[in-house]
Amino acid sequence: MSIEKIKDNVYAITDGSTRGNVAAYVLPSQVVFVDSGMHIPLMKKFREQIEQETGKKASVLFITHAHGDHVFGNQIFEDCQIITSELTHKAMVDSKQNNWTPEALEEWKKNSEDPKALDGLKIVLANKTFADEYELIDGDVKVIIKRTGGHTEGSSYVYCPNYKVMFAGDNLFNHSFPWGGTPTSDPVKWAEAIDEYLSLDAEHYIPGHGSISGKEPLEEFLEYLNKVIALMKDMIAEEKTEEEIIKKADKIEYYPPKEGREQWKKLSLKKWYEVLNS
Repeated sequence: MSIEKIKDNVYAITDGSTRGNVAAYVLPSQVVFVDSGMHIPLMKKFREQIEQETGKKASVLFITHAHGDHVFGNQIFEDCQIITSELTHKAMVDSKQNNWTPEALEEWKKNSEDPKALDGLKIVLANKTFADEYELIDGDVKVIIKRTGGHTEGSSYVYCPNYKVMFAGDNLFNHSFPWGGTPTSDPVKWAEAIDEYLSLDAEHYIPGHGSISGKEPLEEFLEYLNKVIALMKDMIAEEKTEEEIIKKADKIEYYPPKEGREQWKKLSLKKWYEVLNS
């Protein structure tokens, strides 16, 4: 686990040790964490180190979306406000009932690269929700969490205008192909979200996966996404088949999926086609 100090008041782990990236914003009187990854001991250590270094206590955990690699460390923050969008909360409740069964969680543990990563795992849901946007103000510092949709319908970003640091969650996979095959993934809303990110007065963007960056990777991804959307819309209007459309869209150049995720691209393109053709 490598903790990056982005600015005096912002820390993140983006080395993959927690699977999904996680971050901490240090405010005048408290610490706000973003996402909890899926390595419980490392998340506990991250919280303890930030609290020790800053002399401030964690009070809030913001959750960007409902996937296990971003929420399976939630139990480390049971004493905090855990805040997420209503749609993400709904998705987590559904997953807890239908997908995150004891048997399924045992499989997650078995397949984890680190056998200790999910020791003692229990699913902890948010205890506060918002519809579209929520603001936390501490002294003269503001932190905003806003739902945009895209990767999932509940996907939200966290932005601190004072520190000029934005946490994008899985709407941003830096330098690799994103996972866009979730049931509520929407390429149009995704493109609109990236456009909004670029309009922010931010210097540092923390992706859900990958390294911290400036605006360039967002511009690259937006250009790619807009090309895919335009191509698919044109070919749908020409009454081309799904197979023809996906085959042609697959040729548009962008970063490949990471090793072991080779199917991500075709499954994502298939989902985006379904959304645009509905």
